[in-house]
Amino acid sequence: MMTGDGAAARGFRPLFLLLLPAQAALMAGMGVLVTGPMADLWPLSVEESISRGLAARRSAAASTASAWLSVVASTEGVIAITAGALIILLALPRAPLWADGLFLSGSVLAQSGIFLLVTLLIDRPRPDVPQLEPSPPTSSFPSGHVGASTALFGGLAALAVIRLRRPWGHTAAVAFALIPFAVAASRLYAGMHHPTDVAAGLLNGGCTLLVMFQALAYPKEPTLMRPLPEARGRRAGHKSSHPACGDAAERASRGAVGFDPWLADRGEREPARRLPHL
Repeated sequence: MMTGDGAAARGFRPLFLLLLPAQAALMAGMGVLVTGPMADLWPLSVEESISRGLAARRSAAASTASAWLSVVASTEGVIAITAGALIILLALPRAPLWADGLFLSGSVLAQSGIFLLVTLLIDRPRPDVPQLEPSPPTSSFPSGHVGASTALFGGLAALAVIRLRRPWGHTAAVAFALIPFAVAASRLYAGMHHPTDVAAGLLNGGCTLLVMFQALAYPKEPTLMRPLPEARGRRAGHKSSHPACGDAAERASRGAVGFDPWLADRGEREPARRLPHL
């Protein structure tokens, strides 16, 4: 049986959270390699030249876009966007999505914790180019801006696929998923990180999302939003020779079962699972 936020049907698997310390150890190990044995090997040996090439091609418009992306992925920006998303998720009138809020906020917090731990262990200087922003006191490895934006906007992309109707859910997911890559490009452009730093940030944020997603036992298939009234009406008014479909249509007329609205125009009659009413 699914509750208002779907948590009962999915359950909670806390053992997956034990992967977070392993992830932190993996990130720290990568940092040791990047700053030690592999520092003079390709492709790390050409990272400084990449930073110098980007610094030589700066423009006013690109610098403005980079500054805005840095604000979005800053600590203050991530906190504000996460708080706004939580308010929306928990203020839904019919079914507050507590599990979704926990997934999003937990991913952001876990990523930040791993990032801070790794920067305490790994001391990598920032690129030797003029930087467009004040340098934070943390190490260049990994990129905190990129890791935070991956956890936040990657989490929003996952929730968009799970909770929103197509094509809007997929469209929103693609838009959210592109933001961390834009932030990564802006951090390189601003001279704040080496390419391996932003790659490590993407990896850190992405792994955190996977761990939190599995810990909250999300379904493998998207949970669809309740279909539009006209779609339900067409379903309820259609009589099928198949007993199961006929019973499902009868229950749909009483609002007990949801149907996939994208199957309605193709004449298919597949009753869906009980859905959360968003």
